[in-house]
Amino acid sequence: MNKRVGIYARVSTKDQTIEQQLQKLREFCSNAEYPVINEYIDEGISAVKTNRPAFKRLLEDVRRRKVNTILVWKLDRFSRSLKELINTIDELNEYGANFISYSDANIDTTTASGKLLFNMIGAVNQFERDIISERTKLKLSYLKRKGIKLGRPRRVEFEDIVKFRMQGLSLRQIAKRIGCDRSTVSKVLNKRY
Repeated sequence: MNKRVGIYARVSTKDQTIEQQLQKLREFCSNAEYPVINEYIDEGISAVKTNRPAFKRLLEDVRRRKVNTILVWKLDRFSRSLKELINTIDELNEYGANFISYSDANIDTTTASGKLLFNMIGAVNQFERDIISERTKLKLSYLKRKGIKLGRPRRVEFEDIVKFRMQGLSLRQIAKRIGCDRSTVSKVLNKRY
């Protein structure tokens, strides 16, 4: 089968660069003489998000048989969970499309050993994500028990600060009542007066 490659690359944050992935993937296609039909790039998009526009376009091009081989840098750049990865690969199989992961021992789902290795690596990647998630939840629980406030600070209302100040409360007392730092109270008052 003549390969018509769609390169998929993704980075989670805007400060990361996609170019490192693309350079190696382009080189791989050039060396193997695989024509690249298109590059599908999701920048600043986490794999856990369901709305990945380039990913959706890639799958649509597979369904239209414009692309019959997907090349990615690594499994975790392509999928958010083992279940999604397996479902996507099953869909690719329905359309006669191949999947190649460059960094994961060149997984190629056209071979029996490639399929086996793909499933094992996918399971290990899922395990790693689950471990990280468990550690994060444990740390957040610990911080909550210690009384450390988590999340985005709430918006400080100028009127509330003025009301408490007119009642004669100190900056520290106002900050405690509102639930912010004393320096925040001071900044809000200085900006208005």
